[in-house]
This record gives sequence, C-alpha cells and structure tokens, in this order.
Amino acid sequence: MNYLSQYTLPFSGLSEGKHQFDFTVNDRFFAEFETSEVEKGELKVQVELEKRSTYLSLSFSISGVVELICDRCLENFIYPVESHRKLLVKFSEKPVEDEAELIYLHPNDFQVEIAQFIYEFVILSLPIRRVHPDGENGKSLCDPVMIRKLEELRYHGNNLEEPDDPRWNELRKIIGN
Repeated sequence: MNYLSQYTLPFSGLSEGKHQFDFTVNDRFFAEFETSEVEKGELKVQVELEKRSTYLSLSFSISGVVELICDRCLENFIYPVESHRKLLVKFSEKPVEDEAELIYLHPNDFQVEIAQFIYEFVILSLPIRRVHPDGENGKSLCDPVMIRKLEELRYHGNNLEEPDDPRWNELRKIIGN
C-alpha cells in the first residue's frame, strides 16, 4: 500500500456542510518526496472540508516543527511551522489545468488526495534564508566554532591599487558622455 494514500479525503458519502479531518505528518511523510527540503518533522494537520453541490472548500491548518539545516553554520535546528491555507476544488468533465489555489476533479471522482498540498504548504511556510534563531540574549545560536572559522576566512578587501585595465578606458569615455 502506498504510504501517502492515507492523506486522502473521501467526500462522496458526506452530506453537504463542514467536516473535520486530522492527519499527522512525520519523517516518513517527508521521505516519500524524493527531493524534499525537509527530512524530519512532527506536524499536526487539520483539514476542514466544506462540501457544496458544485464545489469543495478545503481549509488547512498546519502546526508543528521541522528540522532544517542552518545556511550559516550548517548545523541542524528546529523551526516552528504555522500555516493556514485554503484550497478550492471544482468539478469539470473536460481536463482543466489546476491553478494556484484551485484544482479540478472529474465529477465521478469520490476522493481528493491532499499529500502533495500538505507538503507544498509546509515548504511554503519556511523562510528563504534558514538560520538559527537568536537566543534570549540576542546572540546567534549558530555553532560558535563555525562562526569563528567563517570570520577568519571572510574577505576583508585589500588596499592595493589594482592596475587600470586599458580595455575599459574607451567604455569609460562613453559613460562620461
């Protein structure tokens, strides 16, 4: 059995109205995504499915923690995740390309697979630059040995005049005009 099949919402037998579903996301979940940026995490996912005669509305609430690699010191750290997203599901007999917050299913479909959406919502909630948070004293919690090494290797520039490359002289004349 496919592990991600448990992240499916069967809606065909449900009455119109709101229905609540709870899921747990863990390391095994992230392992199912080949090039996942996250390998470890513990998250709770609540999905509120609102069923109407012509559409479904899905509201996702995701909270928990994931383990990330610090971009500065390359050490792992725990990052809290809190995400609230909505997804609208419409039905169409013709194949229609999905949009950002809108997907289409065939009218004969009886369930919607949400594992990919959960994964994407978690990834979208992560910062672009992933560094250790600052501690209570305002100092970085990064590995101090790595920070010292980075400071040693940091380029501080030099005060030597670099010889002028004559190939740039003609271009400088144009810029000056």
